[in-house]
Amino acid sequence: MSKPFREFFPPGRVYDFVGASRIFGAFSAAVVLISLVSLAILGFNRGIDFKGGTKIIVSFKEDSAVSRDALRSLLDGFIKKATGSAGDSGQIEVQEFSTGTARSSDGKDFLLLTELTSLVTQAQKDKVLAALGAAFAGARLESATQGEDVFYVALPALANVDETYKKLEKLFADNGFPSIKTYSEVQRQLEINNFRTLQMVAEEDGELTPEALAEREQAQAAQLVEELKKRTDDQFTIKVEEFKAKLTGEMKTQFGAEFLAVREATIISPAVASDLLNQGLVAILYALIGIVVYIALRFDMRFAPGAIVALSHDVIIVIGCFSLAQVKFTMPIIAAILTIAGYSINDTIVVFDRIRELIEKYPKAKMVDIVNNAVSQTLSRTILTSVTTQMAVIAIFLLGGGLIRDFAFAMTVGLIVGTYSSIFIASPIFLWTDRQFERRRAAARATGDAQAVARTDL
Repeated sequence: MSKPFREFFPPGRVYDFVGASRIFGAFSAAVVLISLVSLAILGFNRGIDFKGGTKIIVSFKEDSAVSRDALRSLLDGFIKKATGSAGDSGQIEVQEFSTGTARSSDGKDFLLLTELTSLVTQAQKDKVLAALGAAFAGARLESATQGEDVFYVALPALANVDETYKKLEKLFADNGFPSIKTYSEVQRQLEINNFRTLQMVAEEDGELTPEALAEREQAQAAQLVEELKKRTDDQFTIKVEEFKAKLTGEMKTQFGAEFLAVREATIISPAVASDLLNQGLVAILYALIGIVVYIALRFDMRFAPGAIVALSHDVIIVIGCFSLAQVKFTMPIIAAILTIAGYSINDTIVVFDRIRELIEKYPKAKMVDIVNNAVSQTLSRTILTSVTTQMAVIAIFLLGGGLIRDFAFAMTVGLIVGTYSSIFIASPIFLWTDRQFERRRAAARATGDAQAVARTDL
């Protein structure tokens, strides 16, 4: 009969982890160096969150048999046809989605993600700007350089909002863009006022039913249309919905009556996506700083360097693996890295706590023996925890899809690296730091410098 797993590391057996620290230190240094070189040369394979793209919500009838694979195939073909490219259509993700509103219960919703942000070429934009300049003499004209296909018109004088809307709709339709949304600053302010009014009514009347809420919204929309016939403005924004319009047509052709509508299409510009990446990396940095401060306060300064190096080691290797494998680096991966940092420091704290207990229990023992004993005593707990967690993560990796699989990939690598660093990185560095403090303390005592001794006497 085979032994239970817990007996693979019998109680009382001490392993010489410190003796092997140079070998594992050299191995870790090599892996970290490879990761840094990969990041410098290959960089990240950014996903839509960090590169820019379009997020689309589409709705189908509740009893529709449409699948994620069918939608992915349609979107892939649509992008290739729309862009005239026979090659890679870029990142495409399809997820079942709930809008969290009453209307979501009327059908089955999906979230589509694609790197494509526009179907409007620069030549088409220039043509529209020329037409706008001819139709609105003296107006200041601009178009967005990234993200959504948006045009801005600042008239030299106030003009009737409703009449200007009709003029703009005809102009864009004549230039090949019949599907647009037009806003004025006056309309934006009226919509804000209507929203506040609706909130006040809801607070006074109590919780409104979805039907009553929809009825009030329709009444306000009708009132807004009438109000815009009387108002004037000189600031107008026109959003071309070419992508949404063509995708809607493709969906109707492919799925017929099963397809209900494209509920929403949100564009993430490259500039915004790049800013999100920077914020994500800063969040990781702040998390690491917070963890190190906690270690310094929870134990003492001798333990902090080991925690800093182990955490940095884990994060760099995980990010390096994404760079080497060119797996999509997205917002969920930032969450995975922060989770890994928490998992790694938890293992490290368990080892550090045992080291501190043994120091108090055996004050005259050699620090090398204390470190080896501490790591050996917590080894079963560390390995069992890691393996148990890894089983769940591997199940997610094998059975999950899309972004959740990338998250599981990060967790799989992180769990291995985090367990490894708690054993072979954090504790040996603590030992090295302790030796430096002891040397300083010995030198201070030799010179009779009481203040220096006090500073090193932690």
